[in-house]
Amino acid sequence: MKINKIKNYLDCWDYSTEELLEMVSLIRQLKQNAKDYCVPKILKDQSLAMIFNGNSTRTRVSFEVATHQLGAHALYLTGGEHGELHLGKRETIKDSALVISSMVEGISMRWGDVDEIEEFAKYSSVPVFNMMDYMRHPTQTLCDLTTIIENLPEGKKLKDIKLTFIGSDDLGESSAGDLAKLLPRFGITVVMGCPENHAFDERFNMIDSNHDQERIRRTLEQRAQACEEGGGKIYSTHDPIEAVKGADFIYTGCFCYEGMENDNNFEYFNKIFIDAGFQVSEKLLSHCKGAKTMHYLPALRGKEMTDYAMDFEGSLLWKQAENRLHTQRGLMAYLMGSRTINEYKLVENTEAERLAVEKIKKMYETFGSEYTHK
Repeated sequence: MKINKIKNYLDCWDYSTEELLEMVSLIRQLKQNAKDYCVPKILKDQSLAMIFNGNSTRTRVSFEVATHQLGAHALYLTGGEHGELHLGKRETIKDSALVISSMVEGISMRWGDVDEIEEFAKYSSVPVFNMMDYMRHPTQTLCDLTTIIENLPEGKKLKDIKLTFIGSDDLGESSAGDLAKLLPRFGITVVMGCPENHAFDERFNMIDSNHDQERIRRTLEQRAQACEEGGGKIYSTHDPIEAVKGADFIYTGCFCYEGMENDNNFEYFNKIFIDAGFQVSEKLLSHCKGAKTMHYLPALRGKEMTDYAMDFEGSLLWKQAENRLHTQRGLMAYLMGSRTINEYKLVENTEAERLAVEKIKKMYETFGSEYTHK
């Protein structure tokens, strides 16, 4: 059977720094369009299948609203053992991909298993957007890059930036992993502030699965390649104060995920993380005055981040969350718009709309349908 060759958005690694910066530019252009109430309906009469096998707030709302704003229709679908679709229980991944992609123009998936989402995309005849898997959260990462660019300290460029992640740098910490292999390509220094045995390279000998060990090897190779390409740096430290010194952005993520919120977990994280200073708090932020805080959310207030760090004037959490909407809008306009954009009729007297449409057409001409980063 012929395998469809489609440009998906499964991993930010697939895209060159030039193309990612153009995506950010498009995201910001369409963000302005939205504020001016003139988002071009370039996906008119298209449909997006949103497939989830996990809970979601920002991802679901942002994709659904962005789909509507672009003139398309979104279908909320659930798969896996307890889902409404046959996907993942009575039907193979391949068969489901062939069927669903024959009926819609785009598919977004929140699916834990990395291999399964890759297989689904392999057989899909339309673009697939990774809404998060076990190791990657590329729509969040592009949103984070956009948020950083919009909030650069005065007089600084990307290559001057230091971002510190406070938490556990593990396979399942998808946002931290994505940021670590992306930001150094722009010259950014990334510091992982982790307790002992929670740094990425330390996890190798603690994992029995050969499959996961291979994933760790590959990720370490990508991090090294990212630094070589862009001149950025990445390193880990077990000293939280040393980690945040000189940082422009302090990023953290969930200590406990769904199904893990029990007393034993909290007792462990209180002892290993919070009691050891690995909590984004007013006290920790006093060592990096002027730094802005970030979190992909949802956050457990009082655990990985205090109320002060979430709500003070330097918090970017709510701007970051809003940018999820603008990011999804830009991604879909770019990767799904190729079917209809040449026939799209501009509304009279909307210069901002024209600029957005022309930008998308220029991106198609510049980057084509192949992946631009190897």
